[in-house]
Amino acid sequence: MKEINRKIVVKFMLSALFICVTTFISNGSTLQTFSKEVSTETGATHNHFTNFSVSFTDCVESIGVGLVPTTNAQELVPSEFVLVGTGQPVTPLVVRTSRCSISVNGHNPKVGEIVQIGAVIVPPDFTGDINNYTMFYYTSDLRLALHLNLAGVSAQFVPTIGYSKGNDDSFLVLVSLPGFPRFRVSGTVIPSPNPAGSFVANWWQKTHHGNVKMNTNVPVINIGGANLTLTTNANNPLGQLIGGNALDFPIIQQFNTFASAQMNVIRFIP
Repeated sequence: MKEINRKIVVKFMLSALFICVTTFISNGSTLQTFSKEVSTETGATHNHFTNFSVSFTDCVESIGVGLVPTTNAQELVPSEFVLVGTGQPVTPLVVRTSRCSISVNGHNPKVGEIVQIGAVIVPPDFTGDINNYTMFYYTSDLRLALHLNLAGVSAQFVPTIGYSKGNDDSFLVLVSLPGFPRFRVSGTVIPSPNPAGSFVANWWQKTHHGNVKMNTNVPVINIGGANLTLTTNANNPLGQLIGGNALDFPIIQQFNTFASAQMNVIRFIP
């Protein structure tokens, strides 16, 4: 099942890459110009394509932590990373969505979305308030998607991510094609104007050239409440991971805002 799922994901990622290329060209830019920018930023050698920084401003995010069968999660997590639920029937899964102004390596910021799903793991380097192994990563920011892929991260460029909060505090995030697996996070949220300190999150992924750590530091965060549910097709890789077509978040549900955050992407070369 694991190998079949990988082939399906690769197929849809290639489709997404084709769409992102045609979208980028249709917007009046050229891939040649973008490639020159990337080469200038990262240097001539392949190793320099790994480390970069991202600034986030004017952010909203939802956080949901649910429970999935440990055996299902273990299939998507390399053995060198230890699930916090190892030895137990279930283990925590984090579903995070965000909308921010995104600036990669100092470029002009653009509003974009990020949606990421991962299993909570024992901190590999004993840093961070939470450490997660990245299973699925989607972003509507092309530059971020390309930089992450150059670093080896399986990040999908999905310009069609829907992200909305209604005046009645209804909330909907929709990951549709070319994103795969497709799903939605919906429900209600309760913003909070009160700061609740800082937060550091590490998201990890194993690549062919070493482990990548996406370290995000939020200096001041306002933590609100939420009542959310993830829904998907039970037969896709996400549905197989959660063991059905829906996942609730009994451990943590939050709707947060913060003015700024900084992400440093680091690849550890063996």
